[in-house]
Amino acid sequence: MTASSGLRARPDREGGKPAETALSWAAVAAAAGAVFAWAACCVLPMSLALAGLGLGSFGWIAGQRTWITFAALGVTGVGWVVTWRRARLCRTDAACRAPSRLGIGLLGAATILVILALMWQPIVEPWALSVIRSARG
Repeated sequence: MTASSGLRARPDREGGKPAETALSWAAVAAAAGAVFAWAACCVLPMSLALAGLGLGSFGWIAGQRTWITFAALGVTGVGWVVTWRRARLCRTDAACRAPSRLGIGLLGAATILVILALMWQPIVEPWALSVIRSARG
């Protein structure tokens, strides 16, 4: 066993999803949860009320938005680190499979969602609330 083999990802089973792709899906889910948590405070309840729907349980998730956003940042960051390490290893080891385009695309989507969650309160929420207010009256 060489020193670099400790960094090598385990070979995937035939037909199985790579661990990086699963991590990428987790990053997208966490980032989407962060955006949902930020929207659950004001924008989502007002837009649902405008549509004639209501869900009172959004208050709990809105209170958890900070740690959900940090968790999404962490999972997305780990996904990029794992992808970068695998790409770097595969440049030197021809037997290694390069990161998949699907995994990189999912991490890109997760990154965009995390950025949206971070920009929610100062930029997105005031804009969305003004749009909802204008639609009501």
